[in-house]
Amino acid sequence: MRYFVCSPENFNPTNGSIFFYVGNEADVTLYLNHTGLMWENAAAFNALIVFAEHRYFGKSVPFGLDVLDHMEFLSTQQAMADYAVLIEQLKSDLSTDVPVIGFGGSYGGMLGTWFRMKYPHIIDGIIAGSAPVVNFFGDPDHPADTEAFNRVVTFDMSEDAGAAKNCIPNLRRALNTAVEMSRTKTGRKELTELLRLCDTDSLQSSDDVISIASEAYGDLAMGNYPYPTSYIMDGKVDLPGYPMRAACEPFAGDFGDDKTALVSAFRESIAVYYNATKTESCFFPAAPVHTINESDTSDAAKQVRIDHKGNFWGYLECSELYMPMSSDGVNDVFPATAVNESQDDAACFEQWGVHLKPRWAQTEFGGMKALRAASNIIFSNGNFDPWSGLGVLESLSPSVVAVPVPGGAHHLDLFFTHPLDPSAVTEARKTELKFVRQWIDEFYAFKQEVTATDL
Repeated sequence: MRYFVCSPENFNPTNGSIFFYVGNEADVTLYLNHTGLMWENAAAFNALIVFAEHRYFGKSVPFGLDVLDHMEFLSTQQAMADYAVLIEQLKSDLSTDVPVIGFGGSYGGMLGTWFRMKYPHIIDGIIAGSAPVVNFFGDPDHPADTEAFNRVVTFDMSEDAGAAKNCIPNLRRALNTAVEMSRTKTGRKELTELLRLCDTDSLQSSDDVISIASEAYGDLAMGNYPYPTSYIMDGKVDLPGYPMRAACEPFAGDFGDDKTALVSAFRESIAVYYNATKTESCFFPAAPVHTINESDTSDAAKQVRIDHKGNFWGYLECSELYMPMSSDGVNDVFPATAVNESQDDAACFEQWGVHLKPRWAQTEFGGMKALRAASNIIFSNGNFDPWSGLGVLESLSPSVVAVPVPGGAHHLDLFFTHPLDPSAVTEARKTELKFVRQWIDEFYAFKQEVTATDL
């Protein structure tokens, strides 16, 4: 496991702390470079900063080119055990016992929540930003709402979120038009030209149209930050400030019955995401075709198979963390699409060789009932973030606290401060730091009490 230990100049072994980033499904340097809440406040808490990388991601991929033969070791339980062992080893190396405060966003916030619940003797509290921990099937206290994500994506396209007035109705018409065109060979050919797709085989069905739209608008909603940043684009290229507003501008006018103009506006809209570099002349260049020969054991063949699988997050979705999304076409902008468990199960088995476990996360982590019995967890959620609909939005106890972030997108509160931050983000950070101070004070008060008792 790769990890980074930072800011040793701030650390005080007698009254300090450890700020621990709970790594999630990407190269940990992405979080190291964006989690300003830790960097900007470490000195005030005499904190050592640690960023830990999740196994099977970034440079922490075990078994080298044979990794696909050992996917069973990718799990939330194994990742949490990695972090527990790392923290204990760091404390041993430092010859000190200080409180550990966790920070995590998105899946990192989920993992941090469960880490606190499973290892409360190792981590003293967690700031969980945009953590969708309560949308798994099987929770009697909080039934899964598979349409929540797309409702919030659509909210980001509304006037209330600062977008153009006509964005939602015009985009809905554009998508319905594109879906209708995709149902015939002639329509797909015309649609490919209107959308300027590089590969004439990019569109095979209406599902491809919905997928193109869902990926773009889902990420634009998550990344609907008030200033340009590359975070949602994995640090590769900046999206503009409030990118969903930019994506809605092509739909600001009145298109009448001009279906060609509607689809062209759709192309210009998704270009905010797919052509963020402003250098692409067409979308989705055809990937090189590699014949996958399962009997070929060369290193080159193994790498082709790994690349073909894509991000290993898909394995976790199948094996543990099934969070399907749907749309009703009424309360969201997308054509109605239902959850299909059997289809998803077949896809999981084809891609990863594992069957779907749609209710395992509820069994493993306990849902709302377990969260009510937990302690020292802060759940922050911004109303621009589509994952907020899957998170804890109301406090469950005095120490499991919900912090709303109006005007905030995907864990914006964990980022570095910025002049364009909404005031609600600033207030959320103050609340989070207040609890961090409380948890640290409680740690040392208990330690002093135990020491006095021993005397």
